[in-house]
Amino acid sequence: MPDSPPSPESRPFLSWPSPTLHPSIDTQPREAGSSSTALHITRLPPNVSIRAPTKANVHLLKRINSLLLPVSYPENFYREILQNPESEALTRLAFYDEECVGGIRCRLETAAEYQAGLEKLDTTSVYGGSKILKAVSDYKASSSGSCSGSDSSRSKKKIYIMTLAVLSPYRSLSIGSHLLDYILSTAAKEPTIEADLAYAHVWVSNDGALEFYRKQGFEVDSGPIVRNYYRRLEPRDARLVFRGITCTRS
Repeated sequence: MPDSPPSPESRPFLSWPSPTLHPSIDTQPREAGSSSTALHITRLPPNVSIRAPTKANVHLLKRINSLLLPVSYPENFYREILQNPESEALTRLAFYDEECVGGIRCRLETAAEYQAGLEKLDTTSVYGGSKILKAVSDYKASSSGSCSGSDSSRSKKKIYIMTLAVLSPYRSLSIGSHLLDYILSTAAKEPTIEADLAYAHVWVSNDGALEFYRKQGFEVDSGPIVRNYYRRLEPRDARLVFRGITCTRS
């Protein structure tokens, strides 16, 4: 295993693009570790819509990411969205009238892929050795009423939040919260997803992004630190944040 940090292709950058978030992005914070999937967020204005990716609009997600995120994603990052039904279901764009102002792109990982990825970070670049797996295990053990608390959780898939970005003039409209809520709700209801956990990497100096995830019920403060995760940022470390996904399907 090389000592260099993960490449953008294998472990994409995830961070809110600004060090601060508008305080009204989520007016009703959630308790970390809550097992409920639905987020308590303000309603979107009537001219704001959350849309599925299509051939006609997927290039707009590329534009948003290019403007806001310090990683240049390869073309297959966007092509794969429309080629894989699971990726399409876990990608959404936000529009203000007809202008794309934000988007979220997630990846569905098998339990084996997820475990291998965390173990790779554990052995090469994490403070405290096996803290990632222990922190997630402790969190899942304490969750009640969620997919992560089921006996079969070890075989369930995980959702990796690859990118989440909203243009700064629109961050007071709870768009980021609604994008994330859509993904978590889809995972809870869609039987083909079968995921029990969502997780992301956030730059340790991005207090706004960490607060955003904290308000969405993610485990943030006890999340392990991944060393040298980013190549173009100082400090280079990321914090792993995660939360369980409630099963709402029968």
